[in-house]
Amino acid sequence: MPTKYWDVSGHAIYLHHAGATTLPEVAPALSRGRRMLFLHAAGSNGHNWHHQIDHFGGAHSPLSFDFPGHGRSTGLDGFSSIREYADFTATLIESLGMRAAVIVGRAMGSIIAMDFAVRHPARVEALILIAASAKLNLAPERLEALKAVAAGRAAQAFTKDGFSKPTVENNFAVVRESWMEQVKTDPRVRYTDLMACNAADLRDAIGAIDKPTLLIAGADDNVTTPADAEFIASRIRGARVATIADAAHNAPIERPAEVNAAIEKFLAELGR
Repeated sequence: MPTKYWDVSGHAIYLHHAGATTLPEVAPALSRGRRMLFLHAAGSNGHNWHHQIDHFGGAHSPLSFDFPGHGRSTGLDGFSSIREYADFTATLIESLGMRAAVIVGRAMGSIIAMDFAVRHPARVEALILIAASAKLNLAPERLEALKAVAAGRAAQAFTKDGFSKPTVENNFAVVRESWMEQVKTDPRVRYTDLMACNAADLRDAIGAIDKPTLLIAGADDNVTTPADAEFIASRIRGARVATIADAAHNAPIERPAEVNAAIEKFLAELGR
């Protein structure tokens, strides 16, 4: 999976892409098949889409990136609202010379994707929303625990909460991989990301989305549940839900083959 830095409004943004590498001032080639832009979760980074970038890179033009303050991108802080993240996504798309793309988001990335589709519809060919919720309701005690970590009053937590029991018992390397990516972003950014997610309420706004939409839910996800996905599907005309067994909040790395198959089917139907 080739990577490179790309300047977006003064931020050095770390891109993950497919195909050949390019010179520093030259954007990655984005002419194969469909352009696919992957948006990462809170406190995460674009590397978490590596299974999807590698899988779709042969026939399509997939691209993920680290938002400012995340992973290897510059900046000490993330943005304070989902709206700011969505507007930054629009600026990034424009800077790469892309007219529009299939927007794929997980967790915070899916909230960003929905807001983006509402306010920048011309930039969206279709939506793929993974671990999505139109109104996230994080427990106050969880936010307080994250605040303590961000303030340096507690050690950064490495939990198995976002994974299904079969993953934890039979494929712990996936959990370890997630932890290794988690430490690449300052815990203060993870906290402000989740505060931004918790403040967003798109339940009414998403009815305006008129793009083909696929929702992918982990059957064991207790943060953004299959019921959350069904609610969103009920508000977006023609949207449907694919539920992945033995997967939770981290379905794209827990069950990449199943997630990729669901996306493949959706993309094939877009071409009809």
